[in-house]
Amino acid sequence: MELVFLAKIHKSEFILDMYENEYLYFSVLKDFRGAKDEQGRFDPRELNVENEQIPTLAIKIGDKTYELDKMLDKFSCQLMTNLDEPNINCCSLHWLEIETGKPPSTINNELLRMGDKVLLIVDGVSFFKILDQSLEKYGLTYKREKVKYYDPSIYNGELTLHQKDIKFRFQNEYRILINSPNNEPSKIYLPGLKQISYIIDSKDLSELRIEIK
Repeated sequence: MELVFLAKIHKSEFILDMYENEYLYFSVLKDFRGAKDEQGRFDPRELNVENEQIPTLAIKIGDKTYELDKMLDKFSCQLMTNLDEPNINCCSLHWLEIETGKPPSTINNELLRMGDKVLLIVDGVSFFKILDQSLEKYGLTYKREKVKYYDPSIYNGELTLHQKDIKFRFQNEYRILINSPNNEPSKIYLPGLKQISYIIDSKDLSELRIEIK
């Protein structure tokens, strides 16, 4: 039997506050666009909406032309288009997969570097019901789904905000996006969150097991 839980991994102070006050924190999506950091939160391709492969590229100096695609051993070039001011906030959760008697198959060292505490949501059906009700109560438009990962060196075409560079597949991310009229971070309160979640240390995630009694 395989089960799926949702896990929010971050610093202890943030996770404990979200649990005690029953909310999820939504960051400004634009703030995640940047050079990849040690924790793996920043992505230079965040907000990209198109990835076009460029088969040939040359530079010209005076009357001389240098064809880079022929000069370079492993030529790879992409033209990327991104959103500038999307006014979108994001909450990222880890899609944790686990089978009976086995450790979670989606846990890895890179993921654990994202924080020392975990808000582990064990009832996904109730969670999504509470989440959708709260977002609709606030009058927010939203889209939530698992992130699909792509290889920028070969992918050619349009992208959605639920697609990310394959380098980030260690996150196995479930992404919730909401509109943000003022382009500021937001808290979405989820009454009953405590009843469907637990707080655990990140280092203990690999010890998680399902037991049938």
